[in-house]
Amino acid sequence: MITNAGKEKGMVICMKIVAGVDGGGTGTTLEIWDAAGQKRDRKTFGPFNINSIGEQNCKRLLSEIFEVIVQAGECRAVCIGIAGISNPRVRELVKEVSLEYHLSTGIILKGDQEIALYGAMNGGTGAILIAGTGSICYGMGSGETIVRAGGWGHLIDDEGSGYALGRETLEAVVKAYDGRGGKTILTELVKEFWQISSMEDLIAKTYATFDKSNIASLSGVLEQGAREGDPIALAVIQENAVKLCGLVKAVSGRIQETPLPMALLGGLLTHDTVFREAVVRNLSREEYHVVIREAAMDAASGAALWAQRSLSCH
Repeated sequence: MITNAGKEKGMVICMKIVAGVDGGGTGTTLEIWDAAGQKRDRKTFGPFNINSIGEQNCKRLLSEIFEVIVQAGECRAVCIGIAGISNPRVRELVKEVSLEYHLSTGIILKGDQEIALYGAMNGGTGAILIAGTGSICYGMGSGETIVRAGGWGHLIDDEGSGYALGRETLEAVVKAYDGRGGKTILTELVKEFWQISSMEDLIAKTYATFDKSNIASLSGVLEQGAREGDPIALAVIQENAVKLCGLVKAVSGRIQETPLPMALLGGLLTHDTVFREAVVRNLSREEYHVVIREAAMDAASGAALWAQRSLSCH
């Protein structure tokens, strides 16, 4: 292990630490704890997504993170949670760079939803419902049984996600234009948000340079329409809230704990919105067997906690 040596009264001081990393598509967070579980440092870095930034940038990012870790003290364990951790090349890159910093024996690799759940439930039984650009429900029962529903990508799944809300906002606009659906203020709101003036512009904006986040950003337009009382916007929100809650029913039905503690995560569920209200209202029904609670800590802290608790297993 590489250590950080300081000097005090002629003595070499080396603090034992653990670290947690939450690597996401929009940014990466590193949290460092001492052996007693006290947070010592927290830093943010650029996005960690091999598909969007490439292998070399991923290696550079990992080097920056490991450099901070080894400078902080004698690192006993690092838990890294990354979307797409099942990708063999991502795992190889982590191993390759960690070897350069003599950290390979203490590396724990997990999916981003695993560290989010671990942090939210303080390492205990429970579940998380995430609705951001995508959507997933992920839970852990007694005996560390893992159950999931959703999260299969925008082409075949992601019900109740930002992408789904954005897509159905566009669907409402084109149906209103055709006369297949009722008139809606979403038409003007989308034009204003995208700074376009015609249906031709809308189609070009949608398809010319397809980007999931571009479509998902329209969930904010839908929210605005709902707040202004547009019946079509309200209907889209309610329908998607029910679909999102379907993920919860699938997970809670397979975990033998009633009621199941559940934290709501992701951009669509962590702000005071009409959509969140609809989701909470649905989940309050007895058939879902859950009780909503605040997350104990975020994903980066969850990763640090995982690293710390791994030491007691050795």
